[in-house]
Amino acid sequence: MTNYVVASGKQIYTAAVSGAKKQFNRSTDDYTVYERMLHDYYELMLTDDTNQAACDRIRKRTKNNWRHANFSLTLLMYHCHRAMQPCETHARVCLTSYHNIFDIPLEYWELFEEQSKQYA
Repeated sequence: MTNYVVASGKQIYTAAVSGAKKQFNRSTDDYTVYERMLHDYYELMLTDDTNQAACDRIRKRTKNNWRHANFSLTLLMYHCHRAMQPCETHARVCLTSYHNIFDIPLEYWELFEEQSKQYA
């Protein structure tokens, strides 16, 4: 078990929407919230004035689209409640160093753990 994984923006978006559909994230039914969150994080990551050349390479490699970028997620806790009622265990995560917290189904977290072994 790790508390840090790497996944593409597209994968994280899919996991977040799946968590919202299961009502783990009760704050909104508007899934564009996750698109904005990932877009904003992507832009924040690429505002490094000290290494603009590297930022430009990343934008080119990702076609300037957060869906193609890799992000790190941190596991905050395993959670097993929905609206204060017991439910299946899922993962409460945040975009590392960005503090956007949301819940995703456990199978997505486990998938991200497995694929992140290549980055270890």
